[in-house]
Amino acid sequence: MIHIKYHDLKHQIQGMKAEMDPEKRKEWIERLENEVEDYRPEKETGNAVLDTIISGKTPIIRSMDIKFTCVVDGRLLEFMHVADICTLFGNALDNALEHVVTLRDPEKRIIHLTVSEQRGFVYIMMSNYCEEEIAFANGLPLTTKIDIRNHGFGVKSIRKTAEKYDGSAMWTLKDQMLELKVLIPIPRENAA
Repeated sequence: MIHIKYHDLKHQIQGMKAEMDPEKRKEWIERLENEVEDYRPEKETGNAVLDTIISGKTPIIRSMDIKFTCVVDGRLLEFMHVADICTLFGNALDNALEHVVTLRDPEKRIIHLTVSEQRGFVYIMMSNYCEEEIAFANGLPLTTKIDIRNHGFGVKSIRKTAEKYDGSAMWTLKDQMLELKVLIPIPRENAA
Protein backbone atom coordinates (compact mmCIF):
# COMPACT_ATOMS: atom_id res chain seq x y z
CA MET A 1 0.00 0.00 0.00
CA ILE A 2 2.84 2.36 0.84
CA HIS A 3 4.49 1.66 -2.53
CA ILE A 4 1.22 2.46 -4.31
CA LYS A 5 0.87 5.72 -2.37
CA TYR A 6 4.49 6.64 -3.19
CA HIS A 7 3.85 5.97 -6.87
CA ASP A 8 0.67 8.07 -6.84
CA LEU A 9 2.35 10.90 -4.92
CA LYS A 10 4.96 11.35 -7.65
CA HIS A 11 2.17 12.02 -10.17
CA GLN A 12 0.24 14.24 -7.80
CA ILE A 13 3.30 16.38 -7.11
CA GLN A 14 3.65 16.95 -10.86
CA GLY A 15 -0.01 17.97 -10.98
CA MET A 16 0.46 20.40 -8.08
CA LYS A 17 3.36 22.04 -9.88
CA ALA A 18 1.08 22.68 -12.84
CA GLU A 19 -1.85 24.00 -10.74
CA MET A 20 -1.95 27.77 -11.13
CA ASP A 21 -4.71 28.58 -8.63
CA PRO A 22 -3.00 29.03 -5.22
CA GLU A 23 -6.21 28.21 -3.29
CA LYS A 24 -6.68 24.89 -5.14
CA ARG A 25 -3.00 24.06 -4.65
CA LYS A 26 -3.34 24.75 -0.90
CA GLU A 27 -6.40 22.47 -0.63
CA TRP A 28 -4.56 19.75 -2.54
CA ILE A 29 -1.53 19.98 -0.25
CA GLU A 30 -3.70 19.80 2.88
CA ARG A 31 -5.51 16.73 1.54
CA LEU A 32 -2.20 15.03 0.76
CA GLU A 33 -0.83 15.86 4.20
CA ASN A 34 -3.87 14.18 5.79
CA GLU A 35 -3.45 11.10 3.58
CA VAL A 36 0.25 10.82 4.37
CA GLU A 37 -0.45 11.11 8.10
CA ASP A 38 -2.54 7.92 7.89
CA TYR A 39 0.55 6.01 6.73
CA ARG A 40 2.99 7.41 9.27
CA PRO A 41 4.25 4.70 11.62
CA GLU A 42 2.74 5.09 15.08
CA LYS A 43 5.97 4.05 16.73
CA GLU A 44 9.50 3.43 15.53
CA THR A 45 10.99 0.75 17.73
CA GLY A 46 14.19 -0.11 15.90
CA ASN A 47 12.68 -3.35 14.58
CA ALA A 48 10.86 -3.17 11.25
CA VAL A 49 8.75 -6.25 11.95
CA LEU A 50 7.51 -4.91 15.30
CA ASP A 51 6.89 -1.50 13.70
CA THR A 52 4.72 -3.20 11.08
CA ILE A 53 2.73 -5.07 13.73
CA ILE A 54 2.11 -1.87 15.68
CA SER A 55 1.25 0.07 12.52
CA GLY A 56 -1.28 -2.61 11.60
CA LYS A 57 -3.05 -2.05 14.93
CA THR A 58 -2.85 1.75 14.74
CA PRO A 59 -6.31 2.25 13.16
CA ILE A 60 -8.09 0.51 16.06
CA ILE A 61 -5.82 2.24 18.59
CA ARG A 62 -6.74 5.63 17.16
CA SER A 63 -10.43 4.90 16.54
CA MET A 64 -11.02 3.57 20.06
CA ASP A 65 -9.05 6.38 21.75
CA ILE A 66 -6.55 3.94 23.28
CA LYS A 67 -3.47 5.32 25.00
CA PHE A 68 -0.69 3.14 23.64
CA THR A 69 2.81 3.82 24.88
CA CYS A 70 5.95 1.91 24.24
CA VAL A 71 9.55 2.06 25.32
CA VAL A 72 11.18 -0.44 23.02
CA ASP A 73 14.70 -1.27 21.92
CA GLY A 74 13.71 -3.32 18.90
CA ARG A 75 17.34 -4.13 18.05
CA LEU A 76 17.24 -6.64 20.92
CA LEU A 77 14.87 -8.79 18.84
CA GLU A 78 17.23 -9.22 15.88
CA PHE A 79 18.11 -12.83 16.80
CA MET A 80 14.45 -13.86 16.70
CA HIS A 81 12.80 -15.22 13.57
CA VAL A 82 10.29 -12.88 11.92
CA ALA A 83 7.45 -15.37 12.45
CA ASP A 84 8.23 -15.56 16.17
CA ILE A 85 8.22 -11.76 16.56
CA CYS A 86 4.85 -11.72 14.79
CA THR A 87 3.47 -14.50 16.98
CA LEU A 88 4.64 -13.03 20.26
CA PHE A 89 3.79 -9.37 19.73
CA GLY A 90 0.77 -9.89 17.45
CA ASN A 91 -0.96 -12.14 19.99
CA ALA A 92 0.04 -9.99 22.97
CA LEU A 93 -1.22 -6.80 21.33
CA ASP A 94 -4.43 -8.47 20.12
CA ASN A 95 -5.17 -9.71 23.64
CA ALA A 96 -4.50 -6.31 25.19
CA LEU A 97 -6.65 -4.54 22.60
CA GLU A 98 -9.43 -7.05 23.11
CA HIS A 99 -9.59 -6.15 26.79
CA VAL A 100 -9.33 -2.37 26.58
CA VAL A 101 -11.85 -1.85 23.77
CA THR A 102 -14.57 -3.15 26.09
CA LEU A 103 -13.88 -0.50 28.72
CA ARG A 104 -16.48 2.26 28.91
CA ASP A 105 -14.13 4.79 30.48
CA PRO A 106 -11.68 6.01 27.80
CA GLU A 107 -9.22 6.98 30.56
CA LYS A 108 -8.79 3.26 31.30
CA ARG A 109 -8.00 2.31 27.69
CA ILE A 110 -4.30 1.99 28.39
CA ILE A 111 -1.71 -0.36 26.88
CA HIS A 112 2.01 -0.15 27.56
CA LEU A 113 4.80 -2.13 25.90
CA THR A 114 8.39 -2.36 27.08
CA VAL A 115 11.29 -4.20 25.46
CA SER A 116 14.63 -3.77 27.18
CA GLU A 117 17.79 -5.64 28.11
CA GLN A 118 18.05 -6.83 31.71
CA ARG A 119 21.02 -8.86 32.88
CA GLY A 120 21.55 -10.69 29.59
CA PHE A 121 17.85 -11.19 28.90
CA VAL A 122 15.39 -9.52 26.57
CA TYR A 123 12.66 -8.33 28.92
CA ILE A 124 9.28 -7.87 27.27
CA MET A 125 6.38 -6.51 29.26
CA MET A 126 2.94 -5.65 27.95
CA SER A 127 0.36 -4.32 30.37
CA ASN A 128 -3.20 -3.20 29.98
CA TYR A 129 -6.03 -2.11 32.21
CA CYS A 130 -8.43 -5.00 32.88
CA GLU A 131 -11.62 -4.65 34.94
CA GLU A 132 -12.76 -8.25 34.71
CA GLU A 133 -11.55 -11.10 36.85
CA ILE A 134 -9.25 -13.41 34.96
CA ALA A 135 -8.88 -17.07 35.87
CA PHE A 136 -5.52 -18.75 35.38
CA ALA A 137 -4.62 -22.38 34.68
CA ASN A 138 -1.02 -23.58 34.49
CA GLY A 139 0.12 -19.96 34.61
CA LEU A 140 -1.93 -19.00 31.54
CA PRO A 141 -4.91 -16.66 31.60
CA LEU A 142 -8.04 -18.48 30.54
CA THR A 143 -10.14 -17.05 27.76
CA THR A 144 -13.17 -15.05 28.78
CA LYS A 145 -15.01 -16.02 25.61
CA ILE A 146 -17.94 -18.40 25.73
CA ASP A 147 -16.48 -20.73 23.09
CA ILE A 148 -13.43 -21.87 25.07
CA ARG A 149 -12.62 -24.71 22.65
CA ASN A 150 -11.79 -22.28 19.85
CA HIS A 151 -10.06 -19.53 21.86
CA GLY A 152 -7.06 -19.14 24.12
CA PHE A 153 -4.50 -20.23 21.55
CA GLY A 154 -2.68 -16.87 21.51
CA VAL A 155 -1.39 -17.14 25.08
CA LYS A 156 -0.21 -20.70 24.40
CA SER A 157 1.61 -19.47 21.29
CA ILE A 158 3.27 -16.68 23.26
CA ARG A 159 4.52 -19.14 25.87
CA LYS A 160 5.66 -21.64 23.24
CA THR A 161 7.54 -18.89 21.37
CA ALA A 162 9.34 -17.78 24.55
CA GLU A 163 10.23 -21.38 25.37
CA LYS A 164 11.61 -21.89 21.84
CA TYR A 165 14.34 -19.41 22.82
CA ASP A 166 14.81 -20.98 26.30
CA GLY A 167 12.73 -18.19 27.78
CA SER A 168 9.54 -17.92 29.78
CA ALA A 169 6.22 -16.08 29.67
CA MET A 170 4.17 -15.20 32.72
CA TRP A 171 0.87 -13.37 33.19
CA THR A 172 -0.34 -11.62 36.33
CA LEU A 173 -3.37 -9.54 37.26
CA LYS A 174 -2.82 -7.03 40.03
CA ASP A 175 -4.69 -3.82 40.82
CA GLN A 176 -6.69 -4.18 37.58
CA MET A 177 -3.54 -4.32 35.45
CA LEU A 178 -3.00 -7.44 33.38
CA GLU A 179 0.70 -7.92 32.71
CA LEU A 180 2.52 -10.24 30.37
CA LYS A 181 6.22 -10.60 31.16
CA VAL A 182 8.52 -12.48 28.82
CA LEU A 183 12.19 -13.17 29.53
CA ILE A 184 14.39 -14.55 26.76
CA PRO A 185 18.14 -15.01 27.13
CA ILE A 186 20.12 -12.99 24.60
CA PRO A 187 22.33 -15.37 22.59
CA ARG A 188 26.03 -14.76 23.33
CA GLU A 189 26.75 -13.77 19.72
CA ASN A 190 24.09 -11.00 20.06
CA ALA A 191 25.11 -9.79 23.52
CA ALA A 192 26.68 -6.34 23.68
